[in-house]
Amino acid sequence: MSIFTTEFDRIPSSGLGAARMKICPTCQQKYADSLQFCLSDGTVLSVFNDPQATLRLETRQTQPPTQVKRGLTVGVLVLAGVGLIGLIFVVGVLILYRTWTNQGAGASNRPSSSSATNTNQPNTIPVLTKDEVAQKLAQVNTEVGLSLVNSDLEALDRLLAEDYRYVSDAGLSLTKQEILTLFRTGNVHYDYLTTSDPKIEVDSDLNKGAVSGRARSKGHFRQQPFTDSYFYKNTYEKRDGRWQLVSGLAWHH
Repeated sequence: MSIFTTEFDRIPSSGLGAARMKICPTCQQKYADSLQFCLSDGTVLSVFNDPQATLRLETRQTQPPTQVKRGLTVGVLVLAGVGLIGLIFVVGVLILYRTWTNQGAGASNRPSSSSATNTNQPNTIPVLTKDEVAQKLAQVNTEVGLSLVNSDLEALDRLLAEDYRYVSDAGLSLTKQEILTLFRTGNVHYDYLTTSDPKIEVDSDLNKGAVSGRARSKGHFRQQPFTDSYFYKNTYEKRDGRWQLVSGLAWHH
């Protein structure tokens, strides 16, 4: 229903007919014939004929002004609330976007965990002192002697360099492959091999060294038994990260 209706108001007569109106018995307020109750106090209206009045259409509120204002106020508040919620949503989206952007930029600028680990890791190849190299040479020399006594072909193949050669003052000269063949065919066998009075020399570059001393041995060579005492010198080189025997010399008194 519309919030406005028409009310008759009196204007000077200009020859028009009398208008039928209604009047409030309480407040004497006059209304158009279409109304049933007084807009001021709600009293039932009575019919009133006014011959001096003519019809004139005029808009009049059928609802109290306070109710109209109240409706407008509520509408404004609702619109303001909706606008505030929309503003909060937009601000939240902007904050999230900036956060994601900053996180992405920070992740791209941070060094990867692998690069940071590699930077902080020390050199994996330890630098040995001269004394430590000498101890390593003594250990390798002992391993060579045990491999000869045990006829360990795998260990001998690993410990002897490809260009290894053994030379004795008796005129015997053997290469690595000849020595491996002698052990493989059983033409050489040691019952024991001992060393004493070792002397270890280490070159300044720490990649070469020699072990010399006195040796005693007993065994069989080409089906002939032998017992020997002699001096020896084994020369070593570090190749591909490991120590190998490159030459062996043996001589008697």
